[in-house]
Amino acid sequence: MQVEPTALRLPKLDARLSAIASLVRPGVRCADIGTDHGHLIAWLAASGRILSGFACDINRKPLDKAACSLSEYGVSDRVKLILCDGLSGLHPGEVDDIVIAGMGGDLIWEILSTQSWTRDPSLRFLLQPMTKTERLRRSLWENGFEILREEPAEAGGFPYTVLQTAYTGKVRHPSQIEAYTGLLWQDSRPAAINYLEKVTRQVREKVEGLSASTQNREEYMSYRTLLTELESRCKK
Repeated sequence: MQVEPTALRLPKLDARLSAIASLVRPGVRCADIGTDHGHLIAWLAASGRILSGFACDINRKPLDKAACSLSEYGVSDRVKLILCDGLSGLHPGEVDDIVIAGMGGDLIWEILSTQSWTRDPSLRFLLQPMTKTERLRRSLWENGFEILREEPAEAGGFPYTVLQTAYTGKVRHPSQIEAYTGLLWQDSRPAAINYLEKVTRQVREKVEGLSASTQNREEYMSYRTLLTELESRCKK
């Protein structure tokens, strides 16, 4: 079910937020964790993509900004503001899709894994890590979460990826290349290629740093192999 838009105009979303919005299922109840200015959840509600929502943040100031956005676009009655840490202000059965974006991969996993009710196969999580994406992917796979889709995007000159995930209970142990590239390994879209090039640069810097040390030779060789695989993909 998709509801009709309630506002004549919508918030402007950059490519990163647009990529997140594109992975939210139509007609669901959605929570935006760490909502900041609230533009994403306001867009989702005002465009009619979601039925209702929650704007959650650990700090009051972002929630005040979000309240202004929700009022401006006419959706204050459909999006509830919650002052809370992570998912602590939500309860099982209240939401269908959950956005956790704009944070480090370790923090995203901490937020997601703290609540046991997130192990519900009907839920979808839209995750957009700013750092340590490889650690987030590994944590998801090793704890029974499947990455259903990845959507690359570029905003402000920086490449990002958005993960749509769900709990299946199936545990897998990804290779290093899988952890670093996810579902973008065979993606030929420009945004995906640029994302992989960014990852390659980061791994190259890691290799260069390890090469100067007489210790951690096993770690050095592991990253050296990863770099070779990444460079091979980027040349295609």
